[in-house]
Amino acid sequence: MPLRPGLWAEITNALGSAISANLSASSDGADLYECYIWSLVLEAARQEGATIRLLDRRGGPATSFWFRTSPSSIFSTAHDYCHAELHFPGRPTLEAHIGIYVSGKSRVNHECDVAIVFKDEADTCRRESVHPRSSKVLLAIECKYYLSSSLGVNLGRSFLGLIDDIYAKGRFFVSTQNTGSVDRLFSRHNKEYEIGLSPMTPALEVRLRGSFEKLFRNFKAA
Repeated sequence: MPLRPGLWAEITNALGSAISANLSASSDGADLYECYIWSLVLEAARQEGATIRLLDRRGGPATSFWFRTSPSSIFSTAHDYCHAELHFPGRPTLEAHIGIYVSGKSRVNHECDVAIVFKDEADTCRRESVHPRSSKVLLAIECKYYLSSSLGVNLGRSFLGLIDDIYAKGRFFVSTQNTGSVDRLFSRHNKEYEIGLSPMTPALEVRLRGSFEKLFRNFKAA
């Protein structure tokens, strides 16, 4: 199966047959890749016992799921941007977003391609038009969709600088491309990453989803 249809199949599995969306298998590959990683996060949460609801920006059931295709604030009203709500029994409710800005320790705003935010923080941000604090972000993922070009080590160094400002725990780097140099950089710094990931690499998909499941397991036990 070509890559884009494979990505879209994973996304539609996460959405369910009753939900339409503003994207399709022919949409930009980078947008589909972020949504694909988001779908893996939802699957991991479900495996760990989460109840998942797909909601619009007002908190109502999403009848048509609107994905962000460029970064924006969590409080943006440009479209009816949707998100997934994750509820684990006895734990604070979470929200899974794509392409939102997060405020770092330095108060500089950073884009998170995929982010899990505490719902009470997200509600405050929507109400007061502010960005989520990075300390209230349980999981943040940088997603890179490259087919012909290769990852440069400078991109990896930029990611290391980013996670220094938005806390290091629960921060992941994932990409379709594997060159080796970025792997070594992240390995030396003991960072979470998965390079060369797509629906065509099921073993890597299982490994990354397992890392997400471990994060949710620890969240439930906290």
